[in-house]
Formats: sequence, structure tokens, C-alpha cells
Amino acid sequence: MNTMVVVTQAESTTALVRWAARLAIMRGETLTVLCCLLGEPILPLEPVSAKHPEGAEEMLWLAAEAISEIQDMEIPLLVMRHPAPARAIIDAIQEREIELLCVGMDFTLPKDTTINRLGRRLLRFAPCKMFVLDPGDEDGSRYQRILLPMGLHLGAFALRTASSLAEKLDCTVTPFEVGSYFGTDSREVAHRSLLSKLKEAGIEASKWIKPTVSLTGAKWKSVVNKSRDSDLMLTGTTAIREVRKFRVEEKKQIGPEGPKVAIGLVRPWSLESKPSWIEMTVNHIFSWLPTLEPTERIDLFDRLQVGARWNIDFMMMMCLSTAIASLGLIQNSTAVVIGAMVVAPLMTPLIGAGLALVQGNTMFFRDSIKAMGFGIGAALLISLFLGFVVPMEQLTPELLARGAPTIIDLGVAFLSGAAAAYAVARPSLLGALAGVAIAAALVPPLATVGISLAEGVWKISEGAAILFATNLVAIILGAAFIYRRLGIQGSRLGRGLPLWGRRTVLFLCLLAVILTAPLGYRLAHQLRQGQTRPYTLPVSQSVRKAIKERVHQEYGVTFISASRFGAESDRDVAILLSAAKPVSINLISDLKKLVNEKIEENVTVDVYVFQEAGIKRTKY
Repeated sequence: MNTMVVVTQAESTTALVRWAARLAIMRGETLTVLCCLLGEPILPLEPVSAKHPEGAEEMLWLAAEAISEIQDMEIPLLVMRHPAPARAIIDAIQEREIELLCVGMDFTLPKDTTINRLGRRLLRFAPCKMFVLDPGDEDGSRYQRILLPMGLHLGAFALRTASSLAEKLDCTVTPFEVGSYFGTDSREVAHRSLLSKLKEAGIEASKWIKPTVSLTGAKWKSVVNKSRDSDLMLTGTTAIREVRKFRVEEKKQIGPEGPKVAIGLVRPWSLESKPSWIEMTVNHIFSWLPTLEPTERIDLFDRLQVGARWNIDFMMMMCLSTAIASLGLIQNSTAVVIGAMVVAPLMTPLIGAGLALVQGNTMFFRDSIKAMGFGIGAALLISLFLGFVVPMEQLTPELLARGAPTIIDLGVAFLSGAAAAYAVARPSLLGALAGVAIAAALVPPLATVGISLAEGVWKISEGAAILFATNLVAIILGAAFIYRRLGIQGSRLGRGLPLWGRRTVLFLCLLAVILTAPLGYRLAHQLRQGQTRPYTLPVSQSVRKAIKERVHQEYGVTFISASRFGAESDRDVAILLSAAKPVSINLISDLKKLVNEKIEENVTVDVYVFQEAGIKRTKY
């Protein structure tokens, strides 16, 4: 296995070669140094000879000096010149079987500069692992203190790389998490969250790994301040945009002449107060509820944080539950729809959002909203797709029922959110969550929106969307309400909830009030018109067509309707006809025979004929 470092600027040569050598020694690989000149005339890649290419003297001298510091390793020094050397470097990677490529970039310069354009192209196309270094004002001689800013898209590969560096180089790695202060539990919650992220990457705190948290809530300011005590800030290559923001913030805080910390990016090879009187009254009414202890509050946060993240597990369960719900709605199977409600994971981020609101925990609230947003989008796409590909003659009663929400659904959702929040807070009641998930249906309304859109039934789609919005708002408010009653409070510098938390709660309350208008109107309309679920159901299109064709053969007979019964009855299908005189027995027997043939079952068929000359009804 081989490591290669590509240097393109004299000022970064020493730092790049030193860091590349450390990585090669850590990995037990050989090292190759390539001095790459950008421009014309083109010089193919070749070993350095006594005659140096023009303009390469300083770079080659610095590279040779850095190589001389490295003991017990034969390091070849190569040189090339090309105006766009990315293709040639990639060819060299393949020919020399390079496993790790080290390149330099300067994040204080525009991204379209030559050095940064080359770095971006290699990041995109190089068939190997990569280490990108912006040395800042460091020469690479110091490496004892490595900072891992957890908020800068730090992937598992970067964490494992830092852990290996710590053990092999005997240096200190500081995973750094910036959280927000929301009360006495803030530091412990932030510390546990940081340890959980490290554990997911297979890393634990040790004499080399020293997790640290800051509760300022100001990500950039905290990271810049912490970087002053570091020799290298390490993150993943997906954080290039964030690193540029870091450089801007660094310049603001320490000035353009201040020392700039070295930044390394790694990439795996694969083409991460006083309460109001209203509150005092409510507190008195609910004073009988238990108050969670600090350890219980932290455990609650841990449970919700795991389930409220958008990850592969959440995505898989969301997609499967949506597919199950969609097929159950199309099939008109209540049991299947209930099963989809039980396995749907969308309830957890809603409850998590309620907890984050009460805590004033900005980052947790954003994670929950992110999971909700992606989950909703995935559910709509899947239900829309199934609505197009699964044959369906018309919307089933299960779909129609989700398209007719009333103000009663608002109350059900609020109580369900409160019940779910309480069950999660009390581990002995976790078994009740399945029932709560059934009571507060989240995925079926979403699936109804997609299926109705696919069928072009806008009214049902609108109603289902209102039902889902009602459930979403009411569950978050219900969860926040119950957690506030259980003693979970947000406190920012002693002033209660932060401004964003108060505004969010007010917005959700206003949205709930606005939703009462269409929900109240639909309830009144339903009371006047009757229930959405019909007593009788239409027969299939093929049966209806066959009946009409046979009736049209009879002079003076008009087809009115054909229905099947959805409840227990002494008949299965009823056909209504109108005629000026009694119809023939042959027509009646033909219709009964025809229905049995089309349905392919022995069903009871009743034919009713209304005589046009009066109101007399004849049953056959």
C-alpha cells in the first residue's frame, strides 16, 4: 500500500509532506512526494534529476528538506508540470496503486482558484482515500492537539481517522460539541449526545479521546475559540462549505493578520421568571402528575434523540409503513392500515419536537423537524407512486374517511400526543405506545394525500392534508404540554424559553386555531349530510357495464343503480331498474346469472323495478 502527497505551492509544501509522512507511518505504507507545477510547458511526471524545471527550485528544496526529516523510509520525489494536472495525477494513482492521496487547498481563497479547483476535481474523481490540508499558518511540526468539531458534517470515517492518529501518534483528540443552554440538565444532555455520536462510530472516551462540550449555542464562535488551542482541526470533506464559513468567522474574530489554524479534511474511498396566573392555575390543576428526576429527564432525551434522527433505519421504516398503509387503504383493509400505524416511526420526531420546545433545545428541534420533513416527503412520493401503479376503480371507504376530518380529530390528536409523551417518559408504559400510534394516525392521511392526487380526487386529497396537518400540530402541542407538566423546563440565562421557542409555540397554537375553521365546517356538514362511510358500496365497473348492456336490450327498461352491501344483510347485490310495465322473467334471471358469472361467486342478487306510471315497486 502506498501514500502519495501532491504539493502545488511552496508555502504549503513542508506542512503537507510532514502530515503525509505521519499518515503513511500510521498506516504502515510507503510515501511518494509529487511536486506539481501548474502551467505551461507540459512536463510529464518523472523523478527529480539534477536539472530542475524552471520555477520549481523552492518547492523542490522545501520538499527535499521535509523528506530528510523522515527516518527509516525511502521516499521518491517526483515532479511534473501541467495546466490541468488532475487527469495525470489520477493516472499516477492507478499505476502506483496509491491508497491515500494528500493534497493542499486554501479555503481563504475563492473556490475557482487553480489550487482549489484541482483539489475539488481530485476529491470528486480520485480512486482512493484522501486527506486535504489547508495548513493555515502552521508548518506541520505540531500535531499533539487535534480538534474534531462535531457540528461540521463530521462523518464516521473522520472520527475513526482521528482515533487512529491519537493512538499511533500519542496525541490528544478533542471531539467538540456545541449545545444550547436550557437548564441544569444542559451539560449532561449535550455530553451524552456527544458520547452517543462517538459510540455510533465505534469510539469511546480514553486518555487520547477527550470529549468536550460548550453550551454557548454559538457554533462558529465556539469552534473558532476552541481552535486557538489546537494544532489541527479535522473534519470530513463534505464540510468544505462549512470550513469556508469557519475561515470567514476566524478572520472576523482574530483579524486578517491573526494566526490561522491548520484544517484537515478526510474522505473515504467510495465513489455524516415568574409564571403567569394562567400557568400557575394549570400547574395547580395538574399538580398530581409526577415530576421527572434529572436522570429520568436525561434518559428521556436519549430515548427520543435516537428515534428522532433521519437515518437509514428511520427511512426504511417510514417507506415500509407508507407502502403498507397505501396498499391497505387501496384494499380497504382496516387491519392492514392499523398495522401500518403501529410500525410508522413518525410519532417519535413529533414527540421529540415537543420535548425540544419545552427544553428550548434548538439543535434537537432542528433534528426532529428534519426527520419529519424527509419522512413526509418520502411518504408522499411512495403513496403517489403506488396510487399510479396499483389498479383501483374508485376510492375506497377507508380513503374517503381520511378525506373528511372534523374538529373531533383535533382533540384526538392532542390527547394522543399527550398520551404518547407520557408513555415515553414513563418506561413502564412503553407498551401503550402501539395503541397511541393507532389512535393518532399519521401515515394513513399522508398515504391518502398521495393516492388521491394520483387519482385526481382533489377534494379528498385536501381533506387528508388537513387531517395530517391537524395531527402534526396537535401532537407536538400535546407532547409539549405534558412534558411541561412533568417538570421539564427550558431556561436560558434565567429568562425561561428562548425567543424562538416562544414564537414556535405561538405559531403552532395559531395554526391549531386556524385549522378549527375547516374542521368545524366539515363536522357541521357531516352532521347535516351523514357519515362518510356508506352502508352500500358500488359494484365493480365490469359488473356495472355488463348489467347496463343487458338492460339496454330490453325496450322500456332503464338502469338506475347496482350496489353491493358492506354490512351484514340477507342479500349481496341489489339492482334498481325503472320501467313503464312489468319486466320479463328472462331479464331478471339473466341479470342474476350475469352477476354471479362476473363476480365468480354464488351471491344473492335482488332486482327491484320501479314502475314509471306510479310509485308501485316490484321485487323479483
